[in-house]
Amino acid sequence: MDESELAIDSLEFARRIGLEQLVSGRYSTLLVANLIGGALSGVQNPAKIVREIRQLEQGQLGGFKAPIQNRHPPLKGLWHKHYQQDGLGSLALNVQKGLGRFGIPFFDEMIREAEAASEERYLDAEDVPALVDDIVRGNRQRLASQQALTGEWLIFAKHEGQNYYLTTAFHDATTHDRVRQQIDAVCCVEFPFLVDLLAKA
Repeated sequence: MDESELAIDSLEFARRIGLEQLVSGRYSTLLVANLIGGALSGVQNPAKIVREIRQLEQGQLGGFKAPIQNRHPPLKGLWHKHYQQDGLGSLALNVQKGLGRFGIPFFDEMIREAEAASEERYLDAEDVPALVDDIVRGNRQRLASQQALTGEWLIFAKHEGQNYYLTTAFHDATTHDRVRQQIDAVCCVEFPFLVDLLAKA
């Protein structure tokens, strides 16, 4: 493929996932490349990221944390919003967070009932599905109701009252230098205001 074919394919992809209609002129080719890569590899459903962008544009939080401005280099001055990555890793992050914050309410209630009845009780095999459901689905719902779900990052910039969507990134700070290099190489060319914004951050 030559460059014009790639550009057409990228724009068509952005249209198909609703990104072009939602924030035309305010998303980078780097973001689209990440979304294409995630979709082709089967590790990310781009609709989840577009949903987070839609909620940002509408001023809604959904179940995730509020957007946060990065305070530390190399992403200082930019903002990030969490999104749900596909796969077990993201699920495990929220299960761990939910256990730390809420424990296992189903199990706690079983203990209270046994203590109130002055009985010694044991878990049975038929209790396990409800226990697992409370750990996974129950705690996820509790986190979502507090807008405390965690996930990976959608990186964006604020300029003249609008959001410019740049790329996706992982929590892992060891990758942030590489993400910044990509932003400098691609996004700063597409959105020249970023050069000054990043220099002053």
